[in-house]
Amino acid sequence: MVEYHDILWDIGYAKTWQQASELLGNLYQERPPLEDFEAWRDERVMDEIHWYGWFIDYWMEAGLLRDIFTHKITTYDHWKMLMQPTAFTKDESAYDLIVGDKVVTPTYDPNCHIDNVSGGCHPIQIISAERLVKAETGPNENRKIAQTLKDKEGIGDYLIAEEAWQCIWTELIINKKGLKTFIDREGIEERDYNFSTDMLSEMLLELDRLIEKYGSEEWNDKQTSQDLVGLFNEHRQLIQTEYNEVSSGERQLKDSDFLGPEERKRRKKLRFEK
Repeated sequence: MVEYHDILWDIGYAKTWQQASELLGNLYQERPPLEDFEAWRDERVMDEIHWYGWFIDYWMEAGLLRDIFTHKITTYDHWKMLMQPTAFTKDESAYDLIVGDKVVTPTYDPNCHIDNVSGGCHPIQIISAERLVKAETGPNENRKIAQTLKDKEGIGDYLIAEEAWQCIWTELIINKKGLKTFIDREGIEERDYNFSTDMLSEMLLELDRLIEKYGSEEWNDKQTSQDLVGLFNEHRQLIQTEYNEVSSGERQLKDSDFLGPEERKRRKKLRFEK
C-alpha cells in the first residue's frame, strides 16, 4: 500500500500513460513527504484494499469482469464505468445502482481474448518483489523469472547461460549495478507509517477471502495459486502482528497515522468528552 502510493507520487499522480511515461525518471528517488501520504491515504486506503483483491481475481480468473468492491460478477457496461475512476465517482458506479438484481452472464475482458494475448490473461508465473530482493529468497525468485523466459518461444534463444543467472542477480540486487528500485528509496522508512485496527481488520478480511478462494480444491492444483496463497499467508502474518501490537498499545497510533473514519470518530468523541 505504501509503495503503491510512493510510485503514484513519483509520477505526479498521473492519470494517463503519456503523463506517467514522462516522469518515469523520478521513480524510487526518495520517500514522499508524510503530509502527501496522509492526505492520499485518508481518501483512498480502504478502497485500495478491495482494489488489491480485485486485481488478483482479474488475473487469476483470466479477465473475468467483477465489481471492485463487492467482487460480484458484473456487466461489461458497468466494467467500463469502473475503468474510468476519474469520470465516475464510487457512488455513481456502485454495483447496486448500475447492476442491482439483474441476472449477469459471466463476461471476460475482450483484451484477454487469445487473439490479443497468447494463452489468455492467466499468469504464467507469480513473482514476489519482496522475495526477489532478499538474500535468502532472491536467487530462487530470480531463477523463476529466468526459467519462465527460457521456456518462452522467441525469447529463450537469446537468454544468457544458466550459469550466469546467479551472477546477474548478485550484481543487480547486492552490488546495485542496475536501475533504482523500491529498496533504494531514501528518507522515511515504511515502519514510520502505522494503521488503525479498522484498516488492519479490513486487510485481514480481504486476505482471508483470497486465501480461502485460491486455497480451495478448485484452485489448489495450479502452481500459481499455491505461490499466491504462500505469499498471502506471509503478508497475513505480518499484518496480524501489527494488529496485535496496535490493539495491545505496544504500537501507539498518532493522529497522523492511518486511522480511518471509525477510529477518527472515536478519537473525536474522546476529545469532546474530555
